[in-house]
Amino acid sequence: MHTVMKKLFAALCLFFMLLSAPLFAENQTQLYKAGSLAEILKARQGKPFILMFWSLDCASCMKDLDALAASVKKYPKLDLVMVSTDDAEFAGEVSEMLAKHKLGQVESWIFSDSNAQRLRYEVDPSWYGELPRSYFYDASHNRLPVSGAITTEHIDAWVAAVNP
Repeated sequence: MHTVMKKLFAALCLFFMLLSAPLFAENQTQLYKAGSLAEILKARQGKPFILMFWSLDCASCMKDLDALAASVKKYPKLDLVMVSTDDAEFAGEVSEMLAKHKLGQVESWIFSDSNAQRLRYEVDPSWYGELPRSYFYDASHNRLPVSGAITTEHIDAWVAAVNP
């Protein structure tokens, strides 16, 4: 009888651990390297999305995180990809900041190459590193680059344009 109780207790513990796992799951930040943009685009073939580059030490970026969080709440199907330009060693802090701004479940990347200029050039040869930098892609992957802060109004207008 004692062994049966132990097995039942272990099974119940396992059941509750599995049941609660999604509550604690956080999106894993992926390493952004040469070729990552092509991977992001391929995964979204024929679909509109927003690609945002940001950094932990960018004050304007924090305002954008709040605007993006409000938009993700308003438009649950909004496809948002966040790329931190910080060094890969800060991946934990990046995940924490996204979670703090209620963006913990969006797709997240962090620069893995110490040559950030090369990664930026691959994204956009006319981008010199100013942050925040957002790209609004339509379903055909035509894109609108925006340097500087964005607002929920910017996002609302884009959503209306890509989802007539």
